[in-house]
Amino acid sequence: MRADALNKNSSSYGNVPELYPNGFSAKTADFTAADGYVYLVTKLDGCAITLPAPTHGARIKIVIGAVTSNTHVMTSDASTTLYEGYAILNDMIDGTAAQHTVFAADESNDRILTMSGTTTGNGGVIELVGLSASRWKIEAQINASGTIATPFS
Repeated sequence: MRADALNKNSSSYGNVPELYPNGFSAKTADFTAADGYVYLVTKLDGCAITLPAPTHGARIKIVIGAVTSNTHVMTSDASTTLYEGYAILNDMIDGTAAQHTVFAADESNDRILTMSGTTTGNGGVIELVGLSASRWKIEAQINASGTIATPFS
């Protein structure tokens, strides 16, 4: 290979594309999310998160700390924008296999994810990828306690 062609392209060889090009944003109040961010949510008395309308390939990561009162609620932008994917809830107190449960969004009307502070979640990591103008792919690892229940509605 010619040296000029090799050198021209070698600076990008092996680079991993930036999944969240806008970086990190700490949140201590309710907010509307935007594509390209990792949000660090530390609002202990519950946080309302509104997602933007999805676009194909859009990415959002939300890292949520504990909730001590009220609930954390993540809602899509419109009643026609739905979740597709899963949430695995792990009972960090009980630890029995029966209380480590995977729930799938039903893809027919699930557009809200609620963390109650106990059975539907008390914090975790949620990754969203836009699949279309009306669909978010969701993958969530959530800590919970008690008799685990679906966080989707």
